Amino acid sequence: MPVQTLDLSEKCDELLSLLKRVSSAKRFVVVTGAGISVNCGIPDFRSSGGIFQQIQKRHPNLVTSGRDLFDASVVFRSQKAADVFYEWMTSLRGQFRKAEPGPVHRFIRTLADRGSLLRNYTQNIDGLEAKAGLNVWDPNGDVAWQKADTVPLHGSMEHLKCQLCSSTYPFDGNLGAGDACLDCSTRSSIREAMGRRALPSGKLRPTVVLYEEPHPHSEDIAKIISHDTRALSSRRSTSKLTDVPGCKQLVKQLAGAATLTVVVNNEPVCGKAWDSVVDFQVIGAAEEWCAKVERLWNAQTKITQWTKARKSANVLRETGKSRVAKENAVKKEDAPANSKTPTGSKKRSRGTDDGDNNADKETQPKKARRHQNDENYVIDHSACRSLRLAEKKDLRPTVCL
Repeated sequence: MPVQTLDLSEKCDELLSLLKRVSSAKRFVVVTGAGISVNCGIPDFRSSGGIFQQIQKRHPNLVTSGRDLFDASVVFRSQKAADVFYEWMTSLRGQFRKAEPGPVHRFIRTLADRGSLLRNYTQNIDGLEAKAGLNVWDPNGDVAWQKADTVPLHGSMEHLKCQLCSSTYPFDGNLGAGDACLDCSTRSSIREAMGRRALPSGKLRPTVVLYEEPHPHSEDIAKIISHDTRALSSRRSTSKLTDVPGCKQLVKQLAGAATLTVVVNNEPVCGKAWDSVVDFQVIGAAEEWCAKVERLWNAQTKITQWTKARKSANVLRETGKSRVAKENAVKKEDAPANSKTPTGSKKRSRGTDDGDNNADKETQPKKARRHQNDENYVIDHSACRSLRLAEKKDLRPTVCL
């Protein structure tokens, strides 16, 4: 089937129906790109004014495209290109450290808190997912992939790695991209002190995966993707990956196991090649999409609270009725069987009671008179207060977009 395109700025039944389906879903796999961090002050790579274009403007004689600076087959051919790469990586690391998570990062955190997030696969290297409180898988860290909320597909800028001995260091400002490896320098100094030939020292680079470069943790990520594909599918799947797929292939594999696949982007990105893969593409800001889904969550929460208040009130009311019925039954059992009032006095009291009752009937409200002879009738004021509180808090079901 062809991909159905919806405009997020337009109000239509199809969009509302899609939002309801998404808000009521139990499990989510979220694949994110650089666009979700633009509002955080971090430029993306490919758009106008993005990082690739900035690099090309500043170094027109060095690279034909800004992408070349992130291509492993190009950037390390010359020392000048490598130095520019280290400079840009250090500059980007400074921007990432100052940035704070945006609405989409917080939305993904909410999914994790609700227990609905199966996995978040991110192409970003800015580390904002960790700042949002998500558990980010790190092959060199303590977070196992089974407990990870987020899997970075292209590595991260949290660590530096020696290109010679593979020693890793935190990218925290004490060491920068292009600095000499401390372990290599130490080994070389020890050899020189022993009168032996010095060894070369490797240079540090961020632990990001460049174009035309094998992924150092491809087997682990392939295992995670295969696991999540089986978890999404309602049928048994024995397919296994042996390498990390590109983002397009990743989406296609997950979409084949998912019930619903939605792509949210500022401009159309799904052509005919995505037919029968993507169900809907929504044109609009991801931040606005997340806000609409959260509004529906809040409405569903109000409905749940209102329903609980009604159930609580009904339980209290039934408890009150049962209590009065038991008390009346006990009174009947305790009453003497042969206690009779003399006829004359009975008539006199009956006449007096009739007069009093007639006077009371004139002053009592109609609703109270209707139930005055009902032994099981009771007004449970605590239940009434619960209902009034529910109405006061506007816990009635409402849906607004």
